[in-house]
Amino acid sequence: MSMKKPQTADVRTESTAQNGSWRGIALLLLLLISLLALLRSSYTISTYYYSSSDDIKSSSIVIPLVANDSTSIAAKTTSEPHQIISSESLPIYLIDASNINHTNIAASTWGDIAPHWNRTAQFSNLLSLATTVSSLPNQYNVNFNSKKRRQIILIHCGPKLGSTTLRQACTKNLYRTCPQINFTAYTSGRERRSRAPAGYFGGDRLISVMNECVDTYYFCVNQITVMDLLPSTTATDESDIVTRVGMTQNVEYIHLFPFRNYNDWVRSAIKQSYDRAGEKGCLAAKMLWDDGKCQHYRMEIDIRKYSRVDLDRFQDGVVRRMNQLKERGGEEEHTFLLYLHRDLQQAMEELSTTYHMPMLPGTGAKLKGERPEGTCNESLVEQYHEALVMS
Repeated sequence: MSMKKPQTADVRTESTAQNGSWRGIALLLLLLISLLALLRSSYTISTYYYSSSDDIKSSSIVIPLVANDSTSIAAKTTSEPHQIISSESLPIYLIDASNINHTNIAASTWGDIAPHWNRTAQFSNLLSLATTVSSLPNQYNVNFNSKKRRQIILIHCGPKLGSTTLRQACTKNLYRTCPQINFTAYTSGRERRSRAPAGYFGGDRLISVMNECVDTYYFCVNQITVMDLLPSTTATDESDIVTRVGMTQNVEYIHLFPFRNYNDWVRSAIKQSYDRAGEKGCLAAKMLWDDGKCQHYRMEIDIRKYSRVDLDRFQDGVVRRMNQLKERGGEEEHTFLLYLHRDLQQAMEELSTTYHMPMLPGTGAKLKGERPEGTCNESLVEQYHEALVMS
């Protein structure tokens, strides 16, 4: 009997130890589950940044910029460093020049405008979705506590949207405001064939021209991405990278996009094929859409070159770029403006007044105002719409 008591105590001790071990294992499992949940949420955020065809690639270069006013998406996230901002909340300012005595400004968001910018939408339809405001955002001009930022007007051009007038105006303006550089070296063969200014199609040439031409406010561009506004990360000279990053700091980008009714744009683009080659041009376009084919035309009739598609693609990259910078503790400023394409001159006057910069000469010209008679058969317009539908 005397030997049984120690055995009972040992059993109890062993049972207690086992219970303690199970509790420890359960606690460890709970910690692992919590860690997995945290990692999953981090993966979701990372996927938002890198999950589309225009992904913003990881870069060791950070360009911290300051937001301008309470309506900008950068300013909205200042109090929450890791808040994800979306395309739906991106502010869009509309320049309304319908009143000959006064230009009005209206504010909306891309989330409100995009679903209504369809095949039949007119500029007045988009204005009805916006709220009239006193002026374009320009907070930095009255913020004396911060370093004055350079303001760059990026005019996003496209075919049948006044691009011929703008290419000539921007080219002449670059020669006038930046005579110190050799434009032959800065201009690509594609830009020369298009009679376009240096940097028009983006790439390293655009950031180089903007860095060199510090007295130039206006730059015309075509189908660029947000990555075209960043210094190249492929340079092997570290000092050169640092220098180029310094040049791009403290900049506010003001993006100007044209609006034109989609039906009108398609008709004008198809007519351009007729103007260039007559019925042969019409046939060349028709062959791209026969038998259910949905091929893009190499010239004007390319849905990817329509301003709504170009704006949607570009703003998506900008929003993800700004989210990326917020996670790193930086900011970047982009202001988006939309104007009716035939009101280019009034839009430029509004920019000049608001941002206290000289006018861009030549924007009042109508270089393709007079076009020859005739066009392709109207059935080609409908065939295009059946082949390439804009959502």
